[in-house]
Amino acid sequence: MKKITKNLFLLAFFGISLFVSSEKVDFSISEKYQDLSSEIFKNISSHHYTREIDKESFNDLYIDALLEELDGNKNLFLSYEIKSFKRKSSNYKKNRENFDINLAYEILNTYFNRVIEISEYQIKLAKKDSFNLSIDEGIDIFYDDNEYASTMLELKERWRKTTKNDFIVSVLAKDDKDEIISNLTNRYERRIKRVLQRKDEDIFLLAINIMTRQFDPHSTYLSPYNAEDFEIDMSLKLGGIGALLSNSATEDYAIIVSLVPGGPAEKNGELEPNDKIVKIKQQNEDIFEDVTGWRIDEVVQKVRGEPQTLVTLEIIPGDAEDNSVRKIIEIEREIVELEERAAKSKIYSLNKNGSEYKIGIIDLPSFYLDFEAWQARDPNYKSSSKDVKNILDEFKKQSVDAVLVDLRNNSGGALTEANKLTGLFTSAGATLQIKESNGNIIPWGDARVRQAWSKPMAVLVNRYSASASEIFAGAIQDYQRGLVIGQRTFGKGTVQRLDNLSEGQLKITESKFYRVSGDSTQSRGIDPDIVLPSTWDIETVGESSLPTHLPWDKIKPTRYRTFTKDSIAIEKTIVAFEERLSTDPNLIYLKDVRSRYDQNKNKMELSLNIDKRRYEQEERKQWLLEVENKRRSSLGMEIFKDYESMDEFNDNFDPEDIDTIRDYSLLQGIEIIGDYIDSESNFLSWRNT
Repeated sequence: MKKITKNLFLLAFFGISLFVSSEKVDFSISEKYQDLSSEIFKNISSHHYTREIDKESFNDLYIDALLEELDGNKNLFLSYEIKSFKRKSSNYKKNRENFDINLAYEILNTYFNRVIEISEYQIKLAKKDSFNLSIDEGIDIFYDDNEYASTMLELKERWRKTTKNDFIVSVLAKDDKDEIISNLTNRYERRIKRVLQRKDEDIFLLAINIMTRQFDPHSTYLSPYNAEDFEIDMSLKLGGIGALLSNSATEDYAIIVSLVPGGPAEKNGELEPNDKIVKIKQQNEDIFEDVTGWRIDEVVQKVRGEPQTLVTLEIIPGDAEDNSVRKIIEIEREIVELEERAAKSKIYSLNKNGSEYKIGIIDLPSFYLDFEAWQARDPNYKSSSKDVKNILDEFKKQSVDAVLVDLRNNSGGALTEANKLTGLFTSAGATLQIKESNGNIIPWGDARVRQAWSKPMAVLVNRYSASASEIFAGAIQDYQRGLVIGQRTFGKGTVQRLDNLSEGQLKITESKFYRVSGDSTQSRGIDPDIVLPSTWDIETVGESSLPTHLPWDKIKPTRYRTFTKDSIAIEKTIVAFEERLSTDPNLIYLKDVRSRYDQNKNKMELSLNIDKRRYEQEERKQWLLEVENKRRSSLGMEIFKDYESMDEFNDNFDPEDIDTIRDYSLLQGIEIIGDYIDSESNFLSWRNT
């Protein structure tokens, strides 16, 4: 149950509060949700893959995780409040087979009321408009060493700087001053409104899913509403841009988590995971609507709309050095059909040492399968394996010399399709092993599939290649069938099932994937044979970055047979790539971007002096111009005269579905497989292991 009460003066533990709150929330767990929480805990603790948990420490872990989720940056709770929460957690009866959800509700009430207090304080600051932008002071942006504030006075100072930074960001974005004050005020007011509009179900979901995530990151409770929305999203029947959005309890922006393969956003090519949505403009509207601080479902509703209508987003790129960097992206909404997620192909002509080679590129966005048509035994059912086989057949007609399968950003899909697709390159046999919670190990594969491609091949992966993508890439690597190129993959090596509850469903981890070699794909992912430069630290995402991920381990290998690759050709291929690392303009560009990222990733403080921030903004633009012109000059291309002309060129650039002009990782994948076939002296052949 929730109560909203009025109070004119809120007394803090240390003297009178520096915030004046007009409204408070007081959530309490109902009997229905109390019973449901016990049912969920009993179910997950009995049927989860790990089965056993440490009951003595579980509640302390749960409360610590809740505090980290709500206030990981330590900018909301006070130190005495944390001590009180920890003491109550320790006093909780350790022999009970559940967790202290009542304490979780107490913490959530403290958190949401603090958000209200701080937001009202920020509103006053914004309306007062008395920021001195010329003094030398900074705001702490390195949160790893943060400690909780001792007093409200200290907390107030932190949020004064946060509000001032919001103001500076808007100034650097060249917003009108009146517009800045209005937008900031509306943002903070919406944050309060968002808190006050939270329902009992919202609070329960937050509390219970932090509990389920203590077993592993992928075990989740779905309320009846969530389950229905999950089905809608999976069926891809709603008009939209094809992006998964999220925000955290401490994040004012809606964040792009992932892009739906074949969806409008992915095809547009400008939106990326980790981008933050600041404003949204609808078709036939002249004014952007600032959605900072909105509930995530409200942002989703603004992004969704009728197919064939335009939506324009103002975003902060995920790799931006500060939030003043903005980008405008226009996307046409559409319904994402299975056809649009289909594998795409392109034949690229490559010259190597005077010889021309045809490299067949297969862009596979997901391991898709039309289950309904397949179950109905429709001979024309749509699937990734059928589409890829048709592409391979066409490649053979066109005398293609080698194939590069692009699985970057492919988050998985149907396990049966991963098996069939692997078989197209390796023939029938085991693709993976699955270990169940009872210890049973089952080899999986497709006994009927036949090899459709016997010439050289390679797989291109990145940190967002997950699940079925890792099964395919791992099998290709274990069978020694081809090269794996790119960055280490995501590391999701677990399988979930849906269990029905008295209300809603529980998505629970029930088993783990293992490669035919016995190595798990969990946590570690797949290590490429040849690692391409990354422009950012891939360790910041992926399974291993999630606090409660299940560990990597190993089981016995299953029986499988490998191909024999030309080791001399592979050695020459690696040497050629290592030489290009210091000579190829595109690879040097990627390394330059990564070097800049590394210089800034551990920045401790952000200046709150407007002149310094303007200088940093201009310096960043100049650096981007210089590094791009260095690349273009090395390639004999015309350089840009200024940042604006470069920005305009980038905005107007319209790549094909498979971009062989500016997709530098793809181009390197082509070069690598080209080096291999140019050096190869022996055909692939079977041998037993």
